[in-house]
Amino acid sequence: MVTGEKKPEIVVFAGPNGSGKSTFVEILRPRMDYINADEIKKNIKCSDLEAAQIAEGQREDCLQEKRDFCFETVLSTNRNLDLLCRARVAGYFVRCYYVLTADPRINVYRVKTRVMSGGHDVPEDKIYERFWRAMKLVPQIVNVSDICHIYDNSEEEAFRIFKKRKDAFFYDECDDWHVEDIRLLTGIENMEYKNLNP
Repeated sequence: MVTGEKKPEIVVFAGPNGSGKSTFVEILRPRMDYINADEIKKNIKCSDLEAAQIAEGQREDCLQEKRDFCFETVLSTNRNLDLLCRARVAGYFVRCYYVLTADPRINVYRVKTRVMSGGHDVPEDKIYERFWRAMKLVPQIVNVSDICHIYDNSEEEAFRIFKKRKDAFFYDECDDWHVEDIRLLTGIENMEYKNLNP
């Protein structure tokens, strides 16, 4: 890669089902290929499995061609973390917006509300199971990202509780997230307080 040449970029919107990732995508989605299994399923009327396989293939194609791309994921397994690690090795810049809530019951309620509005369902037991698995993987997504923003979306307005920029780490506290909670969530001990919600 020539010095000064812009790195290819991946933007990932991650977090448990029902956290509000899609709302963040609507606001922050960059102008690049956007890969979303739910949209694929809706557009071509296929099964969840087929849509997931198509989305995975599209991400792999982008990676092989070193194209910028963006995707949304629950990130409750290592599959997409492995993709991001391979992307970093291939010279990608990784930017993550991680959206969560302070309590999985909020996520269950939001998914039920979404279904009543015609959105896709996720079984309640899977929401709980994926919530806790996804939360355990937060330190790894922080580690693999060049820039990482973590938002608590429990209330009407999202509150940014954490920001990583290269090797600098910042936190901001709210009622549900104090510095010790954020350290436990991210695995980062040395953080500096900063108003991340001006």
